Amino acid sequence: MVAVIWTDWYAYHEARLRALTRHSGLRGNVVGIELVGGCGVHAGLRFRSDDRDDLPVVTLLPGADWRNGLQPRLARELWRRLTQANPSLVLVPGYYTLPALGAALWAKAHRRRSVLMSESTRDDHRRVWWKELPKRCLVRWLFDAAIAGGKPHARYLGELGLRGSIRRAYDVVDNSFYAAESRRARACGREAFDLPPDYFLYVGRLSPEKNVDGLIESFAAAACRQDLVLCGDGPMRAQLERQARELDIADRVHFTGLKTSRELPRYYAFARAFVLPSTREPWGLVVNEAMASGLPVIVSTRCGCAEDLVHNGENGLAFDPAEPGSLTAALRGVSLMNDRDLAAMARRSEEIVAEYSPEVWASEVAELVSQRS
Repeated sequence: MVAVIWTDWYAYHEARLRALTRHSGLRGNVVGIELVGGCGVHAGLRFRSDDRDDLPVVTLLPGADWRNGLQPRLARELWRRLTQANPSLVLVPGYYTLPALGAALWAKAHRRRSVLMSESTRDDHRRVWWKELPKRCLVRWLFDAAIAGGKPHARYLGELGLRGSIRRAYDVVDNSFYAAESRRARACGREAFDLPPDYFLYVGRLSPEKNVDGLIESFAAAACRQDLVLCGDGPMRAQLERQARELDIADRVHFTGLKTSRELPRYYAFARAFVLPSTREPWGLVVNEAMASGLPVIVSTRCGCAEDLVHNGENGLAFDPAEPGSLTAALRGVSLMNDRDLAAMARRSEEIVAEYSPEVWASEVAELVSQRS
């Protein structure tokens, strides 16, 4: 039996579990554990998906929010649930919460294998030695193996001294869903969705680390003929709307608000390119979604996915958000591309992201199950 734990389950969590349940080596031997049923790690925003009737998922506290000071109670409930399920392998979401530490300790106490699921890199936070030292001790002692997002994540786990194998493809989405739904939207035509005739697209929270203010400033400086569509919500929305007005581009910057995974494919379908300008981003699953939808991408080098998913000049462009003018140049360059070059980049995006799918993730987990401790 394999137990996989996440705080609150989004659509991509369900896609991962669904792939595990369908894998020939794991079928019938997987259980999913959701910690809370209300708002999760993003305070005030609820991204939880309920499309899970066919999945073996239990929710420990269905009516609770993550930020209600319930971690000690959740750790106790999780210990009890793991004792009932008695898995041979536990997939643990990080090492920085009481429930995650409790799950790894349960595995140690019961002589089961604990696998760290990690999307941390050395560069996604400021690292200081006195914080890294206890972290190294925890990682070396608690975890038998890991499954990580990509190359920078695996390197960081190596620096922390993880002793077991490190598998890949932790950060995946349901590629087939985004590909099919984007094709369906394109078949309906742009007019059916009241979208601009040509636009760059951003999807994500409107919060400081996402650097959407930098995107708007760069978009204005690039003087592109395209519009800019921003799908998402967050604490900076009013400030960003004011910025667009002050730059005299309010009529070309469209704030759509928060969109569900069912609504997003229509926005991916007709975009010229997808942009993720974050100054700090452990991975950036929206890049997977955009690539699966057949888009070129413009991605900050501070995003954990950039090294693995962005092949510079092939399927898009990577830029350094600390370098003045770099995003402006990238936007201007893609703005001037012809349809043939854009289509070639889109095809390359689809090829690259095919190696990062729920099916690949399930195969990586199955490999860990088959390994001897």
